[in-house]
Amino acid sequence: MTYQEAYDQLSTLVYEIENEEVPLDELPGKIRLATELITFCQDRLRAVETEYQEVIERLPKR
Repeated sequence: MTYQEAYDQLSTLVYEIENEEVPLDELPGKIRLATELITFCQDRLRAVETEYQEVIERLPKR
């Protein structure tokens, strides 16, 4: 899964939950999935930030 796919899926879940489109019996599963998607997105953002910092550190200093 890509970051964008996870973000899009999370956005849809949040919209459905906020607009009470999720049946009560499905809500715990949707919340668990949202939590997993949030964790995935956070991890991916941290990885990209680390890569970015490493690239910046390797650039020649002026």
